[in-house]
Amino acid sequence: MIVVKEMKFRNNSITKAKETAAPKRKSSKLYIDQLEYGMIANLVGQQYQHGNEVNFEAILSIPLEDRIPGLIEKFGKKTMHRLLVMIIREFFNSLVLTKAKKLTETKISVTACELMLSSAEDFLTLEDVILFLQRARAGNYGVIKNLSSPVVFFNLLEQYRQERHEAYKKIEAAKEEALKESPMVRMAPEPTSINDLMNKACVINISGQRMSG
Repeated sequence: MIVVKEMKFRNNSITKAKETAAPKRKSSKLYIDQLEYGMIANLVGQQYQHGNEVNFEAILSIPLEDRIPGLIEKFGKKTMHRLLVMIIREFFNSLVLTKAKKLTETKISVTACELMLSSAEDFLTLEDVILFLQRARAGNYGVIKNLSSPVVFFNLLEQYRQERHEAYKKIEAAKEEALKESPMVRMAPEPTSINDLMNKACVINISGQRMSG
């Protein structure tokens, strides 16, 4: 079982909550393990992907506070890093590749850090990360023969991000057109976010700036 304690994060600094927690700040814990991740990943696929098409409108409707930068602020940098490391590791464990063609633990950690840093470019969500990994494993971005470098990983992720960015531009253009015709703009559905799922989950023992969304 992975038990990740909340860490206070502000101005790129990490402070242990148990040592310097603000007296009025309510402490919290984020519990997630491999079984729970599998359930969440399946739910994400059901809610945000229909056939082979990603429902980017629903993804982009996720509130900013429930996207990775917002979750970092809420749960802390260290918490989110551990969670992303677990998600990325699960992805690599599912690939039929030799150990030499997969990221090492150190490189997985570096990849998670880079993902956190770059998430502010287009306000990525955990749902985005999970969908990307599922689609990459399914071969949507080509046959994966070697993923021993974070560079290759991010080259694949860039394809997903570009799809998302193009969808964002189309959605914004449609909204502008709708505003011209009517003051009422159709709103995207609001599926359950991973943030809500994690808060409610039971504990089981076992390149450029793209301002999308």
